[in-house]
Amino acid sequence: MKQQFTIQAVTDCTIEYEGTIEYSIDNGKTWKRLKKLSIQATREAQFRNAKSESEDSFIIEGKFNVYGHISTLAPYGTEAFKWMFHYTNVVDASKLILDYDELWPFAYYNMFNGCRSLAKAPKLPATTLADSCYYAMFYYCSSLTTAPELPATTLAEECYQYMFNNCTSLASAPELPATTLAEGCYEGMFQGCKSLTLAPSLPATKLKEGCYEHMFQDCENIEELPLIPKKVLMVALRMDLLT
Repeated sequence: MKQQFTIQAVTDCTIEYEGTIEYSIDNGKTWKRLKKLSIQATREAQFRNAKSESEDSFIIEGKFNVYGHISTLAPYGTEAFKWMFHYTNVVDASKLILDYDELWPFAYYNMFNGCRSLAKAPKLPATTLADSCYYAMFYYCSSLTTAPELPATTLAEECYQYMFNNCTSLASAPELPATTLAEGCYEGMFQGCKSLTLAPSLPATKLKEGCYEHMFQDCENIEELPLIPKKVLMVALRMDLLT
């Protein structure tokens, strides 16, 4: 049985949701429609049946961790994960299980945008991506030091665009094994990552317009630029790799 999507309070928290959602504080025995919930530090609540539109999201005061299977919160293709925690004080999401292997357009769009307390990100196991699926997912997560692995080898338009933009504490970048790129797929991906000293290799031989645009802009401490196969070097330069 899948572990239910759960929010665990690190400090005393109040939890609201802009869409509609159900919660349980007795390990799933009873469920109620959420209006506003207060939980003390170390306590937790489970959630299900999230329904949202556009930028609906959690509004949470206080620091918290999150864990459990994302699929127990809302079904495949939902908009409930877009903007999900943006500008909240989530600290640890390493045990949040993003268990959809095949993504849909905008799946995790801006999910942790502005979460400056986020220190641990969830794993990203999906191998089939879609347009803008990870767009700005960790934008301005300034406490994040390690990026999750990105195993997909074929990319979609804007799939990683601005993904780690201004993650100023990010010390290492994930490997980028993709050999087939898409328009804007890496645009601004690491822009402003001032702690990054080593850029990942870029093995792709099939490029698209804007795929590397602003990718490492303002990464002032990168010691060595990535090697690019000679036959695609001039194309990559035209696509504005660093500026």
